[in-house]
Amino acid sequence: MTAPTARRLFDWEAAGHELGAKLGEYHAIVVAGLDPVITGRVAIALARAQSDARRVALGDLFAESPPIQDLVHSDDPHGIVDSFLYGVSLTKIARPVPDAGQLYVMPSGTEPPTYDEILPNPRWHRLAAGFREMNSLLILAIPTSAPHLETLVAAMNGVVFVGDAAAADVPVSRVIGAVREPREESQRDDVHVAGEKHEAPRRHAPTPSFAARGLDAQGMPAGALRKLLRSLTQKLTRKLTRNQMAAVGGVALTLIAAGIALWLAYRPLAGNASGPILKREPDCTKLAAAGTPCTPTTPTPTVAITPAAARSDSSSDTSKAAAIATPSPTVLTVANPADSTVAAAFAVQLMAANTQAGAILKLQNDGKKLPAATFAPAIIQGVRWFKVVSGAFATYAGADSLLALLKQRNLLRSGNVVRLPFAYRIDSGVPVKAVPAMVAAYGDRGQPVYALQQVDGTAWLLVGAYESPEQALLYRESLPSGTQPVLVYRKGRSF
Repeated sequence: MTAPTARRLFDWEAAGHELGAKLGEYHAIVVAGLDPVITGRVAIALARAQSDARRVALGDLFAESPPIQDLVHSDDPHGIVDSFLYGVSLTKIARPVPDAGQLYVMPSGTEPPTYDEILPNPRWHRLAAGFREMNSLLILAIPTSAPHLETLVAAMNGVVFVGDAAAADVPVSRVIGAVREPREESQRDDVHVAGEKHEAPRRHAPTPSFAARGLDAQGMPAGALRKLLRSLTQKLTRKLTRNQMAAVGGVALTLIAAGIALWLAYRPLAGNASGPILKREPDCTKLAAAGTPCTPTTPTPTVAITPAAARSDSSSDTSKAAAIATPSPTVLTVANPADSTVAAAFAVQLMAANTQAGAILKLQNDGKKLPAATFAPAIIQGVRWFKVVSGAFATYAGADSLLALLKQRNLLRSGNVVRLPFAYRIDSGVPVKAVPAMVAAYGDRGQPVYALQQVDGTAWLLVGAYESPEQALLYRESLPSGTQPVLVYRKGRSF
């Protein structure tokens, strides 16, 4: 008797990687499943498929998915729950994964997720916008049974279902895809019957595939539109009389037209002439990570993590998103790349004004009471805002101390620490005695100029404070006339 042929296990990682390679135009997705192990494996595969090209943050919203937890090599137990409930910095909970490109992992945290409180939080919208602005990717693994899953999915680009999982409250239009085992017809193994060998049809090992409840070659839900059209047609037909049957043709044509429109609007993974649904915003330069200077001549992206307080009343979560940039036609070169390791990168964000006039008014009213006060434009959810900041510190702790002091003196009700390593230098070698008058003169003209004292006793005059050279481009046309500004790493101490 011939031994039965062993059935090969489905390769969840390969299937996840296949789908992950098609997610280049997405910036925030949910991966939902019933099994924390399988869902975690697929989420990791999706993340790895993108982490060679851009920064990817993988968050665990299970009460710890074992495969994701295995990527954490730290004794620090803090995670997403601690960030949302207790204000732990997102940078603190994001841990790099060795030998995985630009992949970072965020564990669940010190206690199980409280979905009723975390998932409806409006911060998800700001975080998703931040990842989109920085052309990075946020992936959140979560059980399908989690309450308010549909609310979280609405804040993201969509959801990938794992296995046979599905959520009734999630609209079909929000389903990016699904990873599940292919279904096979039951077949017999090779057997002997009455001394005679009968060979059953050869069973082919399942190959990795993906489907949005069954995706076809165009990335649309296979059978979903057909079922919808068939259901609507049956309902209409039952209500028709003989005299109304003549109108069936018109109804059918209407349904077909509606189906075609729905298909054209739905196809999230089709990369043909219609183009992607989400257009990637171009980035122009690279950010410095771990002391690496900005070098826009190479196409390999570099990562910089932005420390920031996790809870903020302003729309500043874009500064918490993973920052990554790729080359574009306009490039800014940093004049002092060697100073990246000593940069005074940390500051306190005071407010975000929706007009430049509002930011100027804030500086004119309170700027004299604040060290290194300035403002800089930033794009948040497609809208230009002006972030007013104060301070220039080489450490996060220094900026955090300023934040506490400003609150204690009632100069600030709410704010957060942000990482802004870049600025425009408009003058250098300025005598310290001349600094107050020069800064005041620029301030009277609405220019956010401030000074940092250098080790030689002179001062730099700087404009703005930026997360990246790309953000600095937003203010390039507004720089003071008659100056020769250069982009630099901020360094020195505040007056």
